[in-house]
Amino acid sequence: MSAPLSPGAAAEGPGNEAVAEFARLAPEHRIRAAEDIERSGRYQPLRPRLYRMDREMQGREMRQLSAAPDWVVGSVHAVTEDGSLLIASASGSQLGPIVSGAGHVVLVIGGQKIVANLTAGLRRIYEYCFPLEDRRARQAYGVPSGVNNILIINHVTTPGRVTAILVNKMVGF
Repeated sequence: MSAPLSPGAAAEGPGNEAVAEFARLAPEHRIRAAEDIERSGRYQPLRPRLYRMDREMQGREMRQLSAAPDWVVGSVHAVTEDGSLLIASASGSQLGPIVSGAGHVVLVIGGQKIVANLTAGLRRIYEYCFPLEDRRARQAYGVPSGVNNILIINHVTTPGRVTAILVNKMVGF
């Protein structure tokens, strides 16, 4: 696998102008979207509500709430120079809302996730992201992770529904 781009690094190939423009426009700053959403009191975040629910008794309601939220804020594991977005998931639970269930999707993407093409994106998922996510899942939940589902978004048919924000900072892995 080629090393992920560092913020501001020039890419080889047709996307190098886009990467250079991204580096120029995106100032370095820390992203704390989940904290802001869940603790600000300005929103009605779904995640804390789901954590308080009983999976056995309220499983159907939990699935329904998760399937069609008004907003999803997340990220991707790779973005190709021509704009395809790649997202891997162990359970797949977040993929349906991103594809079509959520009213609006905001994806905050660190500059290190820019790759040349789909092959490089898949390699990044398996060789770089998965080992880090697996370690995180084992430490946080005591269970392994897995690359069981992969979503590739090439085009969004509903204008304005998905917003991808590239930041000139290492965000996630």
